[in-house]
Amino acid sequence: MKQALLAYANGSEDIEITAVADVLSRGGLNITKAAVAPSGTVEVKLAHGTRVVCDRNIEDCSGRYDVIVIPGGLKGAQACADSAKLKALLQDQQEHSRLIAAICAAPGFVLAHDGIITTQRATGYPGCTDGISNCTTKGVEISEDGLIITGKGPAYSLKFALAILKALEGPVIAQKVAAGMLMNEQN
Repeated sequence: MKQALLAYANGSEDIEITAVADVLSRGGLNITKAAVAPSGTVEVKLAHGTRVVCDRNIEDCSGRYDVIVIPGGLKGAQACADSAKLKALLQDQQEHSRLIAAICAAPGFVLAHDGIITTQRATGYPGCTDGISNCTTKGVEISEDGLIITGKGPAYSLKFALAILKALEGPVIAQKVAAGMLMNEQN
């Protein structure tokens, strides 16, 4: 079973991280919710008040993950950018050619800030992309090598989550999950 590490911080954007957790879980991935918070803390309060009790603190995360996902939300993205442990995990992920995904403020505040995004195509929330040298206006952007997936903001949360699932489990599983959520229906 593939492993996903989801970074949760105080101030992370609720829908961005919740949509990813839901879609990846529906797709059969094992999800680890990691609190990017003071050591030992596992509960965080997201940007719009949702309280989440994570599986563990980021300091207690190790091993191999098939994807690491970082949501936006200004305060949450800044907390992720300030985490030395998350930065080390992201660098290891990149060194071993494993998937990294970030949405909203996180592509600029975390991935570009930490040198994970250099010349790759990426997108992010308007006003939060200054560090992205090859920024696009797409809702979801996948780097040329397929190892970095970025999303523009909250409205793209489900498309972002499905892009991650497709990269890990293929188009058949991603389409099955999308159909089960009625995403293919026309109104």
